[in-house]
Amino acid sequence: MKLDIRPSFLVSALEQSAPVQKGVRKMIEKAALLSFQELLKHEGIHLEKNKGLITRDGRPQYTLRVTRAARAIATVEGDALVLLYVEPDHDKGYH
Repeated sequence: MKLDIRPSFLVSALEQSAPVQKGVRKMIEKAALLSFQELLKHEGIHLEKNKGLITRDGRPQYTLRVTRAARAIATVEGDALVLLYVEPDHDKGYH
């Protein structure tokens, strides 16, 4: 899938610990090779819709597993997965 990596994602990724940064790199490498449907089924990335949360312009938000605790927050624009930021606390990624 085409990835659109926003500056806010890069900034938040660089602020994370080394293990989370490594997880971000692996997640990006995998996500770039898979379709949206494959990402939904991928057990490692575990892309899921963030129920009830939307972007400012009304698009649904999704989470992708970076590590056991960290999640990437994303949305979809056309054929691109837009990576918005990294949330180091799994539970906060869903609120």
